[in-house]
Amino acid sequence: MPIRSASFVSALVDAEAVRERGLPVADYFLWNDDFEFTTRLLRGRRGLLCPGSVVVHKTREFGGADADPGDRFFYEVRNKIWLFTGSRGLAPPERALYAGSTVRRWARTFAGSSDRAVLRRALARGVRDGLLTRPRPTAAILRETGALGETDISLPHDGRRHDRDG
Repeated sequence: MPIRSASFVSALVDAEAVRERGLPVADYFLWNDDFEFTTRLLRGRRGLLCPGSVVVHKTREFGGADADPGDRFFYEVRNKIWLFTGSRGLAPPERALYAGSTVRRWARTFAGSSDRAVLRRALARGVRDGLLTRPRPTAAILRETGALGETDISLPHDGRRHDRDG
């Protein structure tokens, strides 16, 4: 079955596509990182769902996409704004479709929340940061954590490999 995006859970991706279009953007971590990455990899390509792939995702409690996220809603909002305004994963008509779907899901999230004041604050912070900031380059984040040394290659969002001289 054809797909346009996927969760990281049980995803198998083409290494050549990752070399061409880049790694997941580290600053998206927690929300929409898999959505941004897989839409970017699959744009103009074919993605397939394999129903025979079975995943056991052990969590304390199952939470659907519209479960009350509390303060974490900030990441949903900020990262979606980053995705809609800066990622090359979606074509303009897809951006409109997914934006509409997002607003509808956010409305359901608010309707089902036990603490809408927390969600309102997270929404305001997410909108502000989504519009006023951009994700940091993944290579910079990896260097900060010590995962990349000063002499390692950089890994820009566009997926091209560069040495330190460019």
